[in-house]
Amino acid sequence: MAKAARKYLDAADREQQILEFAIDFVAQRGLRFTTRELADALGVSQPLLYRYFKNRDDLLQKIYDEVYLKRWDPGWNELLADRSLPIRERLVLYLRAYTAAILDERWIRIFIASALEDPQITQKYLGLLHETTFPLIFAEIAAEAGVEVPTGPKADELVLEIVWGFHSSFFYLGVRKYVYRNSIPDDLDPIIRARVEVFVAGLAASMADLGQFLPETEVVR
Repeated sequence: MAKAARKYLDAADREQQILEFAIDFVAQRGLRFTTRELADALGVSQPLLYRYFKNRDDLLQKIYDEVYLKRWDPGWNELLADRSLPIRERLVLYLRAYTAAILDERWIRIFIASALEDPQITQKYLGLLHETTFPLIFAEIAAEAGVEVPTGPKADELVLEIVWGFHSSFFYLGVRKYVYRNSIPDDLDPIIRARVEVFVAGLAASMADLGQFLPETEVVR
């Protein structure tokens, strides 16, 4: 990095170069680092680092923007809500795109490091899923099954847990590959289709009976 830094780069290119190095650094090292340690690894001075990133939190925000927000497609939720397609097909298309975005070593390892050491990255990203995508998936399966979705705090909690269990199975493929260093299938399409079929069929068949797990005030009759 120090040798590369001697080449002329404009400010935007230099900032991107430092950011890419920082992403690799965090993916391997984790989030328990100081800006001095990062500057030493870069082979630059700490004041130079601060020229591009105001502080450590600013750097972590830039990492979040680069690794996570740039790969988050608002069109995913639009696809999930498009009732011109059966919900199974919508989920398959969504999960093909989602797994292509997240099954990356830096994405997975930084996400886990954040969860263990500094949750600001994981909390922001999970907020996107919990507040929009998960309730939408449940609601669309319910609509196709002709079942009204119960409302209330306990119902919301149950919906979150049901969809999270399914959705996180795709994240876990990345954990197996990039943390456990185990192999996963090259072709994920059969896995996506099989998991979607099992999940949708099981949830649709049991959805009308979910009221038994909720307080009387939250059961839709």
